[in-house]
Formats: sequence, C-alpha cells, structure tokens
Amino acid sequence: MTEEVQVWVASLDVTGERYDSLARVLPSEESERAKSLAPVAARRFVVARGILRTLLSGFTGTSAEKLRFSYGNSGKPALVERDDIHFNISHSADLGLFAFSPDRPVGVDVENERPVRRLLDVAQRFMSEDELRSLIDTAPDERDAAFLKSWVVREARLKAQGKGVWSGLEYINSHPTLTHKLFAPRPNYIAAIAAPDSDWRLYTCAMKD
Repeated sequence: MTEEVQVWVASLDVTGERYDSLARVLPSEESERAKSLAPVAARRFVVARGILRTLLSGFTGTSAEKLRFSYGNSGKPALVERDDIHFNISHSADLGLFAFSPDRPVGVDVENERPVRRLLDVAQRFMSEDELRSLIDTAPDERDAAFLKSWVVREARLKAQGKGVWSGLEYINSHPTLTHKLFAPRPNYIAAIAAPDSDWRLYTCAMKD
C-alpha cells in the first residue's frame, strides 16, 4: 500500500487578528524563544509554530496548546509519547511548509529563488566533489537555481535522518532507502521532501491565507 506524505503550504504573512490567535496556542517556552529573535524572525516563528500546533491538533485530537514537543540533537521536534505521526517544518521568506507522515520520519526544506551570496564558497564547504564539479559546469546564470535545488535536497534528506546542516556529507546517504522528491510549492520557491523507502507519494495542500 502506498502511504501518503502530506505537505501543507502556508503564508507566514498574516493579519494581526490571525497572528494573535496563533500566538495564543504557544506555550510559554516558545513565546520566550520568540522574544530572543529579531522582530521579523520572531513574528514568522510565532506564526509557523502556531500553524504547526493547529495542524497537529487536527491530526491528533489534542488541543494545540497542550501538545508537548521533544527535540533531537539537531533540534528536530517530535511529539512526546506519540509515534503515530511524524512531522517536520521549514520556512523561507514568508512561506512555510509543514510535512506529516503517519508511519515514517520526514524531512522538508524550502528556499525562495534568489541570488546566493558567495555561492561557490558555500558549495565548497557543503557539497561533494561531484556536486561541486557539476555546479561549476553549470552556466553562470543557472547556478543559483542549481545550487538551491541541491541545497533543499541535502537539507530534506538530513532532516529526515534527524541530522542538521552541520552534519558531514557522509550522513546524506547514510539511510540506504531514503528517497526524495523536488517540487515547487509556489512560484519562485523550490522545495524537497524526503522519507525512507519509496512506497509513498507526495500530497500538497495549500492553506488559506
């Protein structure tokens, strides 16, 4: 049976009324964390965490404010005392992605399409020799898009394994059956979703702004 991995796509640019309603479902530790961030980042953090809790509440039947998270070594959240739903989030600019699976770990990453500063320097630090060589061979006006595609795939695969961006290259393919899919959640954005095995299909759903 082919299982479904869901990705919900949502704008993080919300009205004041919507922001207030999402902020109310955050526990005190998440509200305090938001206060340590710059204003724009803090607002997006509150909105993203509020949306995540709202969606998880719908899946689990537990009120959004009562959901409790644990965190892996790289900071990936999971629900405490529940193994019947796996999730991951990512956001770039004003777009957030929220991935869910009932039976396997998932990783998701999104980037808005833009010029990448010091692209080759970053690539040398994080990419394999083959990836770097391929990037150098890419036409200069296509390198930003090529780099971002490689980046979201790398991040999604690492996050599916509970690893972070600073993990070594050897972790990217350390799960022998990990597969990924590239997709465009909205114009001018590129994203990737990763999960173990290949018996799953991607289903995307756009949330109303």
